Amino acid sequence: MGEIEHLPVADASVDVIISNCVINLSLDKEKVFKEAYRVLKMGGRLTISDIVATAELPENIRSDISMLTGCIAGAEYAENIRGMLSNSGFKEIMLKPKDNSKEILSSWMPDKNINDFVASYIIEAVKKR
Repeated sequence: MGEIEHLPVADASVDVIISNCVINLSLDKEKVFKEAYRVLKMGGRLTISDIVATAELPENIRSDISMLTGCIAGAEYAENIRGMLSNSGFKEIMLKPKDNSKEILSSWMPDKNINDFVASYIIEAVKKR
């Protein structure tokens, strides 16, 4: 067992990392990306689905425990994620909103209007020299 910020895996030993709404639960997302880079083999890929902020999150969302555990309150802006991935060494960084983002989020919290602040994204990056 391990933490996403401290993976119990040897350096350069993993081909692919996939994740579904886990990185938003970390308080140190850049550490998560650096750790992912460390464990990936050269040419290894990171492919994640996560929630990305599209507007500033209001205090009532940021402080709501259900929003935190639901991967909403920890959302980061796409450009900040791109910067963290780049700072970690990743190349070929791609962030793209999912076509069905509104449907996904509406089904999670139908009465909260979270589509005004976040979107579901696919995030990909490659470890290259």
